[in-house]
Order: sequence, then C-alpha cells, then structure tokens
Amino acid sequence: MKWYYGLLFFILTVGTLSCQISSKTAQPRQLAVIASGQTRLTKLDGLRRGLFERGYTEGTDYIITLYNANNHREQIAPLVAQAIATHPDLLITLGGIETDTAKKAAAGSVPIVFIGVADTVHWGIVDSFQHPGHNMTGVDNGYVELTGKRLDYLTMFLPQAHNILLLYSENIVPSNAAKEKAVQIAPQLGLNLITQSVNRIDDLQSICTRLDSATIDAIVIVPSFILENAVSSILMPHTTTAGIPVVGLNDDAVANGAFLAYGASFFEMGYQAARLVDKVFQDAETGNIPVEFPDLPQLGVNLDTAHQLGIALPTEILPLIDQPVSESSQ
Repeated sequence: MKWYYGLLFFILTVGTLSCQISSKTAQPRQLAVIASGQTRLTKLDGLRRGLFERGYTEGTDYIITLYNANNHREQIAPLVAQAIATHPDLLITLGGIETDTAKKAAAGSVPIVFIGVADTVHWGIVDSFQHPGHNMTGVDNGYVELTGKRLDYLTMFLPQAHNILLLYSENIVPSNAAKEKAVQIAPQLGLNLITQSVNRIDDLQSICTRLDSATIDAIVIVPSFILENAVSSILMPHTTTAGIPVVGLNDDAVANGAFLAYGASFFEMGYQAARLVDKVFQDAETGNIPVEFPDLPQLGVNLDTAHQLGIALPTEILPLIDQPVSESSQ
C-alpha cells in the first residue's frame, strides 16, 4: 500500500505545481480603454483601484492600452477601429459616445464594459438593464434621471435664481433627453429655462464670451462629453469671471469649481465597474451581466466658489451636502 500512497502524493504534487506554473505563465488580459478626453480618465483610476482590491495586478494579470481622443469627436471612431484591430480581450469605454461608437464597430465581436453612460436603454446601447445583450455590460450613471433633482437642489441653494441657462448637445441622445426633462420640470420650480446647444468646443467658447450675470442667474449642464471635458478648461474660467454659479453632474465638476452638483463621481463609477470586469475575467458572458447603477449619488457643493460668488448658504440645508469642497478642508 505504501507504493499507492506514494503515487497519490506524487500525482497531487505534480498537479499542484502544474496549476501554479500555469497560473504564473498565463498571459495577462489585454484591455483596450477608449476615452473621449482627459476628464474621463478619473474613471480609469477608479477601475484600477477596484481591480487591485480584487486581487488583480496591472502588468501581471492585465495590461491597459489607452486610446484617448482628447476631446476630438472625429478621432473616436479611428481609435476604436485601431483598438479592435489589436484583438483585445476586453474593451473598456469611458463614456456614451465612446460606447456607442465601440458597439457599432465591434458588432458583438469583442466584449465591452462601459463606465458611466447615461440613458443606455433609450439610447439603444443595451436591450435592457437586466439583459443588456450585444456582448456588453456596464454602469449606467443615471444622469438623465437625476436632472430634475439637480434643478430642485438649485432652487434650494440658490432661491433667488430664476433665469437658468441650460447647456446641452443636440446630437447626443442622453443630452437631448436630459434637456427635455429639464424643460418639463423647470416651470414647476418657477424657473425660466434658456437652452443652448453645444455641439463643438467653438460653440461653448462663443457662449462663454457672451455671459452676463444681469440676464443669467445660473448655468446647468447635462450629459455631454464636450461639456464634461471642458468644465475646468473653458466653462469655469468664464463663469467665475462673469460671477455665474454652475450646476454640474458630479463632484468632479465641483472639484473643478462648479458651485453645485449631484451624481456619482467618475472615480466611484470606475471603482464599481471593476466588479463587472471581474465577472468577465471569471468567464461570465458580458451580455448576460445586468447593467448596474451607481451605488450612491452624492450632493457636492464648492464652499470656496460660494464664498467667491457671494452666495450665502442657509444653515438649515447645510446637512444635505455629502461632499463639501474647500481648500481649507483639503
């Protein structure tokens, strides 16, 4: 019987060593990341953190190749085609326009995980939240649905504001949807909504040069890669000079000087998407992984911006703020 146990021990030892060697020599998964601009990369930071906390090491378990259009929409399609040509194991798309382009180009041939895309069912990105299909899944940011809540917070924190300039992009599906929702809700809140479409950076620059606090009390932005990527570089310098508060989409905008925002941060959505990527790594079929919504939208207020613009915050609403931003608190 000793020979039997010796043989059994040998088989188990060789099997264990074989598994260890196999795991050490397995090729890292290739992740192609598509970004419309620099601002989106905060989502990638969150994804990296989430994957790290799930035991994945970049360079060993996965390799990221970034394709960044730097806010040039015409570059997104060529970059997506370039990424697909490398036959990655997974496409990671960091926004709506990136995801829509990647879905059409990949046609189901490459699994896709999207991070922070608005209105995904209405847009046609996925078939349904429960069964997305098209070899894709991801995190829907819920930004369109939060439009009314942002206007509601605006009236609470800026009770004297009446004339509101809403900036949107008419050629982006969720941007239009959010604008329409705002048009419906604004009169109920006593707001006079003025809408202007921003389809190019030049449009935004032109609008910014004509800002006048005598006619505009506040500016609201809705989902649009052009607007999101231009908050810090274009919008805030002009609105600060004009003395007009901005209501943005999340605390990323607040960190860049916007007065107020409500929504999940780019980092948190990237962090959340890591668990979806983990499921793909475990061989789950992407199109059968339900789409998720942000775990916790947060209300952010920039206290420094409020002070600079002379906005007095009523004491009774201060407890509503989840993310107060101030240089003195950083």
